[in-house]
Amino acid sequence: MFLLSCLFRLLLWTLLTADLSAVNLAIGAGLAVLLPHARGPRHPLAPTLRALGRSLLAVPLAYGEALALISSGDREQESWIERPAGDPRHRLLIFLEVLAITLTPFTIVLGLNDGSRGPHYKIHQLRPRRGKPEELQP
Repeated sequence: MFLLSCLFRLLLWTLLTADLSAVNLAIGAGLAVLLPHARGPRHPLAPTLRALGRSLLAVPLAYGEALALISSGDREQESWIERPAGDPRHRLLIFLEVLAITLTPFTIVLGLNDGSRGPHYKIHQLRPRRGKPEELQP
């Protein structure tokens, strides 16, 4: 995990500096090793890969929902929903789940709550209305 963390930091360094020279890569590698690394419980591999897959699949779905919202005009329906969450001790899983939810247009996570059914996200979303348009009332 230390090696993956360092490689990810080096990737970010090269993206930020846009310089692939040997000196710049050495500086980035030094920074990647010297910056503090997170300590905590190991992340389980299977749920992490599932959450990563859902996050990647959320991108094309977000484009489809954005087109649906654009084609529906100003007609939107507001709702608050609850969705089960992963283990709150694994911050990477929580981050990937929240990323997949908030990639959807007009959807935002309001919080992570512990309830009798376990941890769940409280989500606010706007959706296109179905059916006939209603008359606007003054």
